[in-house]
Formats: sequence, C-alpha cells, structure tokens
Amino acid sequence: MSPIPFELLPPVPAVDLVCRLKAIPLFRFASVDELFRVATISRQVRYAAHAPVQERGGPAEYIQVLVQGTFRVDVGSEGASELMTPPAMLGVQEVLKGTALLSSASAETDSIALVMPAEEFRALLAANIELSQGLFRMLLESRNGDAGIEPAARPGAPLRYDARAAPLSNVEKVLYLQMVPILSHATAEELYEVAAIAREIPLADQEVPFSAGAPAWIGFVLSGAIELTNADGASRRVDAGRSFGVRETLAGASFLETARVVAPGKALQIDREPLFDLLSDRMDLLQGVFSAVFHRKGGDLAID
Repeated sequence: MSPIPFELLPPVPAVDLVCRLKAIPLFRFASVDELFRVATISRQVRYAAHAPVQERGGPAEYIQVLVQGTFRVDVGSEGASELMTPPAMLGVQEVLKGTALLSSASAETDSIALVMPAEEFRALLAANIELSQGLFRMLLESRNGDAGIEPAARPGAPLRYDARAAPLSNVEKVLYLQMVPILSHATAEELYEVAAIAREIPLADQEVPFSAGAPAWIGFVLSGAIELTNADGASRRVDAGRSFGVRETLAGASFLETARVVAPGKALQIDREPLFDLLSDRMDLLQGVFSAVFHRKGGDLAID
C-alpha cells in the first residue's frame, strides 16, 4: 500500500468525530450508533499547501473528507480543475465501486481532512445493513428525483418468456436477472446466488401486488404489466422486461406508489432482507450494485 503524504494529527474524541460526521452528506441518514462505528476507523490528517492528495489511476485506499482548507481536483485530461471546499469528499465513488482513482488532487492551501481506510470502510458496510441503506438513500436522492423506468440492461433484446405451470429454475432466473440494471455488473456466480432468493410470483388481472407504504421489494416483470400510481394520481406502466421497487428497496424505504395489474402475467420478486444478507456476504456484488447506482444514462440514474 503506497503511503499518502499527510501528517497524522492526534486522535480526536469519538464524540467530536461523530459531530463532524453528522455534517457530511454521505452520512446524513446514518444513525448515531453507525456514526460511532465510522468514527472508530476515522483519523484527522493535515496537508501542507500544494502537497499531493491523490493521483489519478492510483489505488483508492481512503475516503477523504475535507474539513478545513481547500483542495484542487483535476477533472479532465486537458488540465481542467476545480476547487473543493468543506465538506467535499474524495474517493467515495472509487471505494464503493472498487476501482482506481478517477482524478488527481492537491491541497491548494494548508488543509485538514478526515480519512477512512477503504478496506475498513467496506467491512463496516458489509457488517451494517442500515449504513449501506443510508448510503444508497443518499446517493439516490442526490440524483435529482425519480429515476423513471430505464430500459433493461440489454436494450433491443426482446424478453422471451414462455408461460408454463412449472416454476423457473435458478439457471433460468439468471437469464432474466441479468437484465435488471443494478445487477448489470454481477458475475454469473453472483447472479445465481441472487436467483436463489428470487421468487416467481403470479400477476392476476386487476390484482394489487402492493400499496404505497408497504415494505419495498425489487420486482422484474416476466410477462404482463403493472401500473404504478403515486399519491398525486400520476401513473406509469411497467411492462415485461422492466424492473420496479429498486430505489425504495436499496434505500430501506417503503413503496411510494400503489401497483395494479393491468395485464396478467408473472414477475420475479427479491425481498430486501435476503438481498442485503447476500450483499453483506458478497462484497464484490455490493460494489457492483454501487457501480450501477453511480452509472448515469441519458442524464438519469439507471436504476429501474
């Protein structure tokens, strides 16, 4: 692990660190208990003016939160840069996705940052479902409202589903689950594990599969269609090959809309608790889901 050239400051009382963490958007939805856990892996460091903070292409070894001073971040290949002021964050996307650093940065002035080692932060995520849900909620809300229903992961490929009495095998479920955008980065092995917790459910004509306020789950329409209606009366249709409930499920929230079956068929259902149990055991899968959340398509988040 290559060292970052910072000066490690004396430890800060946990209560003081928690107060600082509460002001950071990344932890807006974290509970006090979760903030204390984050505080145990956080340290304050000082950068001298003009000192390097990170280098594009290097390993994402830390999440850094600027608490005092100014960072200059290179945002393009042609020398473009921008100034960052508190509580700006570096390395969040790369640590959550498990990728190399996307930008270089240096301290514009004498600066102090709060650093969290990547491996320890990911271990905290895996051990604390509520913290993961809070991060998903923050990321999803930062994407300016509803994501809408995005095309399946492989647009242009029609969904082929043969209605039959026998339930789908896990291998067959994988063929459909790979079309769910948040699973687009999952390996075949990971998709098979998701398939093991996905249930095939019927969609009876005019049935109400769920109402607003009910615990959310992720659904993928195999055949037929449902109509989703929000509190304002606005409706949208979810046809075969589309998913729903992703935003609410990842955020640990309830459904925001009421569903009604407008064309009978079948769907796959993934409940929140077994999904997060699986994500806590499979860090690569969790990172893949975060990668999908960060992915933008046509300016919108590719979620549903």
